[in-house]
Amino acid sequence: MTHEYYILYTTRNTSTGLISNIRFDLVSKLGDDEFTGKYECNTPGSADDGGFIAYDSLSSSDLLGFINKYGDGMDPTNGLNLYQTVNSASFAEDLKAPIVVNDLPPNVDNGKITV
Repeated sequence: MTHEYYILYTTRNTSTGLISNIRFDLVSKLGDDEFTGKYECNTPGSADDGGFIAYDSLSSSDLLGFINKYGDGMDPTNGLNLYQTVNSASFAEDLKAPIVVNDLPPNVDNGKITV
C-alpha cells in the first residue's frame, strides 16, 4: 500500500506568520483501488520555538514534518504513521463486500415479464 499526502491549505496568523492548522488529503492506494481521507492537523507553537521556520520559507517537506510532529498528540515521531493507519483501516472497511446489492436471481434473464 502506498500513501500520498496532498496539502490543501494552512491556517495562519498573518501578523505572526504562525500556522495553527494544516488541512490535507491522504490518498492510500492498493493496486487499482484507492481511498481518500480528509484530515486536519493542529500545529501549536510559537516563533520562539527552536527551529522556527518563517512562513515564506516553508516547504512541502516542512509541512509534512509538522504533520508527523503534531499529528499524534502523544508521540512527536508518529503523526504520519497514525494518519496512515487510520486511513488504511477506513480503506479496508470501504473495500469489504457490500451487505446489500442490487441484482437479479440467476434464473431471471433480464427482468422482462410478458403477460
